[in-house]
Amino acid sequence: MAACNKVKISFDRSDETIRCSLVPHLSAAFGRKGISVLTDKHDEFCKCIASVFIFSKNYVSIKESLDDFFKTSQRRHDKGHVVATVFYGVNRSELKENFAKALFEHITSYQASQWCSAEEIITLPGHEKINKQSDCEFVEKIATDVYEKIFPKERIGIYSRMLQDISNLLCSQQWGVKSIGFWGMPGIGKTELAKAVFDQMASDYEVTCFLQNFHETFETKGLYSLLQEHFKNLTNQNIPKRVLLVLDDVRNHLYAESLLAELPSFSLGSLIIITSRDDQVLFQYQVNQTYKVEGLNKLEAMQLFSLCAFEKDVKETNLLKDNSMKVIKYANGNPLALRVYGKEMSSHEQTSQKETLFLKLKQDPPHQIMEVVKSSYYALNDNEKNILVYIAFCFTGKHVEDVSKLLQDLGFFPEIGIDRLVANSLVTISENKLEMHNMIQGVVKKIGRCSEDSNTSFKCVLVMSYSTIFFNQLSSTSSISSYVMLFQGTTDIEAISLDASNLNPDVELSLFRSMYNLRYLSIYYSNPGKHGKALESFSLPHGLRFFHWETYPLKSLPQDFDPSNLVELNMPYSQLQTLWGGTKNLKMLKRINLRHSQKLLEVNELSEARNLEQIDLCGCKNLQSFPSIRNLHKLRVVDLPRCTKIKSSPEFPSNVELKLEGSPIKTMYPPVPLIRVKSLCEFLDNPTKPLNFERHGPYILDILRPGSFLNSQKRITNPDMVETPSTFKDIMCEKAILMSQWALENLKSFRKVDF
Repeated sequence: MAACNKVKISFDRSDETIRCSLVPHLSAAFGRKGISVLTDKHDEFCKCIASVFIFSKNYVSIKESLDDFFKTSQRRHDKGHVVATVFYGVNRSELKENFAKALFEHITSYQASQWCSAEEIITLPGHEKINKQSDCEFVEKIATDVYEKIFPKERIGIYSRMLQDISNLLCSQQWGVKSIGFWGMPGIGKTELAKAVFDQMASDYEVTCFLQNFHETFETKGLYSLLQEHFKNLTNQNIPKRVLLVLDDVRNHLYAESLLAELPSFSLGSLIIITSRDDQVLFQYQVNQTYKVEGLNKLEAMQLFSLCAFEKDVKETNLLKDNSMKVIKYANGNPLALRVYGKEMSSHEQTSQKETLFLKLKQDPPHQIMEVVKSSYYALNDNEKNILVYIAFCFTGKHVEDVSKLLQDLGFFPEIGIDRLVANSLVTISENKLEMHNMIQGVVKKIGRCSEDSNTSFKCVLVMSYSTIFFNQLSSTSSISSYVMLFQGTTDIEAISLDASNLNPDVELSLFRSMYNLRYLSIYYSNPGKHGKALESFSLPHGLRFFHWETYPLKSLPQDFDPSNLVELNMPYSQLQTLWGGTKNLKMLKRINLRHSQKLLEVNELSEARNLEQIDLCGCKNLQSFPSIRNLHKLRVVDLPRCTKIKSSPEFPSNVELKLEGSPIKTMYPPVPLIRVKSLCEFLDNPTKPLNFERHGPYILDILRPGSFLNSQKRITNPDMVETPSTFKDIMCEKAILMSQWALENLKSFRKVDF
């Protein structure tokens, strides 16, 4: 075993309690963490990386102990030797007194000269057993402290938080063959957690096996090679054994099942641990419990990053400046990202270099991160790959329901695809919004910009979020020409998200028309002060399904644009005056959003948009008329609040939800028909029979309040006012007619009532 995995324990060998109880327990605790212990009298000091001093009352009276003590003090300064102290039945002040006596009795003149330096060890933070603390807890705390000092980067957060969670879960399982599955996103630490559990529990089992990279090994070597290599002795025995088995990175539950089917039955108390990025694999394998591995908290992330970037613990330094904190926030608790980014940042000292490097890391993720995420990406089917790329580019932070509609309109199957991405830890849903870890998003964007996967139907997504990189370099006519030609030849582009704030004034957007496969086009301005000053005209491809342009700067859409495939037109805060000239084929159109387009004068003919579901014209204060939509039976919502100049509108389908706050609309329907006298009389004769309204009967005027009928009710309760039933019915019907006529003349609002 390498020296980096060895620890020397120095103690008073004449103390039977320490020799026979504390040291064996401490050695076992180190063994569970993969660390071997040196306690021999002969000198193996040079072979260890750490020393543990167990100070007791008689410690200084042992010559060998004193020799270890002074050798350690020297090596600690010369080579950074890790030292941990344990005070067992003695306190610091008492120990110092004992050392003072030993200076004159046992210590050589050379050792006495080294005393001032060696005394620092006694002042180090040490472990003292608390009265209520068990021996098991005491030694585990010591072993964990030493491990984290020896391997500060590997298992931050595991011993302090996660192992206790796993222990609690396993204790809650019934006695038998136990199983537990760890799942989470790439690089989150599933394997390290499994190793920590394995190291801690291995000594309790007769047979142990840790199969790392199980999926890859299974496909490369095959089932029987694995059995011969790792389970040859086990398969030849008929007596059940208590087995600890870890299958790391399982991607197909059938592989794990086929392996276990070839092994003899495990004895009660055995434990099977499976790690996977896909929680569905754990469900299909039917593990008893699952544990989602979460990222590091802020303090742990700072500690890991500083150790990787500066080789110093954040607790001891104040080196984390603004750039470092940006990287830590970007890594968002992922240990792999923190280690890789920290190592990259450590190679640059100047602030400007670090800022440039951070931008580069976001656009061009390091190879190690690329490979880890790509392995998950390539395991997806075409539908899932497409959805993942679209979410990375266009839909992060958007509501799941809205994204599902768009993805379905783009020809995908989001009900299945999004669930699979969540199960594979590539996408999360928080507060009903789609989220993606920055590390994964960076890799997926790089894949999407120019897909290397020839097996998927998705070819390329062009994202120009950093328009200064893509467009500001176009300074000459020749470069513009070549750039346009480059795009004209890129017919496989399916989606573009473009920041138009910094477009070069000479760039023409006519190139969009040649992108025959372009289905999704989103243009936005990250700088609100720059709203397309250079744009005079542009063109759109006929196959476009989704078009989003906030603060669109022109008066209308291109006249040659064929919207026959358009599903959603999303252009809030635009400068539009009209959409287009004449009647267009709108057979696919489902949603129109022109909110706060304050220069909009009219909305063109929509009678052919038979699939239209939603129209949003809120805040279009100059809109003067509304097109006929009487036959649009799929229409569900029309928003017209604060459309202050529209005076009237055509008849709407009966099932439309209208929003009219702040609109001075006087006639919204043909005159609402009065309640038929015959129906009211029928109701009065038989109150259990529902009223029979005309077609617009469900829209009841607010003026018809229950209090209007109180006087009529008094006629029944007051004997002096009782009339014949026929006279009462006539009065009630006459009252209803008069109230309806008065209300129609003074209509200001209405509400929809369901009977």
